[in-house]
Amino acid sequence: MSGKANYILGIVSGLALAVVFWVAFATFAPDAPAVGNTQNAAVEGLDATEIGRKLSHITQIINQHYIGEFDIEHAIDLMFSGFVYGAGDPYTSYMSVDAFTAFRETTDGEFGGIGVSIMTDVYDNRILVIAPFEGSPAFNAGILPGDKIIRVDGTEVFGGNGVNDAIRMMRGEEGTEVLVTIFRESDGTTFDVPLVRELIQTETVRGHVIDDNIGYLRISQFNHLTYNQFVTHYNRLMDEGINGLILDLRNNPGGLLNVVADIADIIIPEGIITFTEYADGSREYLRSGPGQIEIPLVVLVNGNSASASEILAGAVRDTGVGQLLGTTTFGKGLVQSIFSLNDGSALRVTVARYFTPAGISINGEGIEPEHYVEMSIELTNNLVILAQEADIQLQEAIKLMLQMVE
Repeated sequence: MSGKANYILGIVSGLALAVVFWVAFATFAPDAPAVGNTQNAAVEGLDATEIGRKLSHITQIINQHYIGEFDIEHAIDLMFSGFVYGAGDPYTSYMSVDAFTAFRETTDGEFGGIGVSIMTDVYDNRILVIAPFEGSPAFNAGILPGDKIIRVDGTEVFGGNGVNDAIRMMRGEEGTEVLVTIFRESDGTTFDVPLVRELIQTETVRGHVIDDNIGYLRISQFNHLTYNQFVTHYNRLMDEGINGLILDLRNNPGGLLNVVADIADIIIPEGIITFTEYADGSREYLRSGPGQIEIPLVVLVNGNSASASEILAGAVRDTGVGQLLGTTTFGKGLVQSIFSLNDGSALRVTVARYFTPAGISINGEGIEPEHYVEMSIELTNNLVILAQEADIQLQEAIKLMLQMVE
């Protein structure tokens, strides 16, 4: 294919793919367990023979007339993506084999890699190391917070949309080698770091004691490892005799529904955590058992707190077990299920709406905190490396907590 037809098809396909990938990695909705392989079935209004004939005709024209190289597998993935995009739901998407593999690694929380938490530096669009995971290859090799990854195996890498490409290049089988080029801004040096990939477990929970014996717990996402990490940090802080707890859900895009429900069960009193409503009107309730947090609780949220984060924030608000501080949350009140396909790809399909314990749907609305405190986009984007005294919302949460424990 060439000329104007190629240009138009590229725009349409590219837009579809951009939307699909943004949803897959940025919003990371709560997902029901994968339901296994789907079976072939006749669908009313879908003539598979005619579609196949048309696709064959298009392929024949491209093969005969297109002057460049045509990646048929990539084109087919784009076709599936565009077809599913026709559902008109930003959270219903097709995932290619590579995208589904990355998705599973994210939800599993385990993968072969070098062990660094990274983000885009908004000033130069480079990949900034937030911190190496303790004991990881990156940690043992001396990579430091603030270092910038500028090349992987000799290929230059950038932030923004390029982050996912860089992640795929750094991940791989345990025992395999990868060469990472580091720019250390603190002394202006650039150097290569050869690393051997190991099994990495994502650190999704961090916790420590801050001013006046206040506990601080940050949850960055809800994957399969998050519950055990949360329990470890939560119990340690409780054993240290903290007077109150600040739970930070800012910039947490969500994750697994069952994981956030298990964490909510520890915090909120006996009753409804959330309930989901399906297309046929049926409902499924998730409930907490006896026991709850017995010290003052403040939950930090912002416009990037989405999905599973909003389930926890909504349960805290509706049960009155704590208070919310920050800005209005993202507003994603939908649940997706994963349908794996025979070739290793998958569909992610919106199957239900969820509601807070008070029966409120927050989809498209978000949750407005009792204590509204704004913070600049620049500070919000750099939360994980922000000094405590520069974190305006955290400082206000500390002030609120001190009032609550008096």
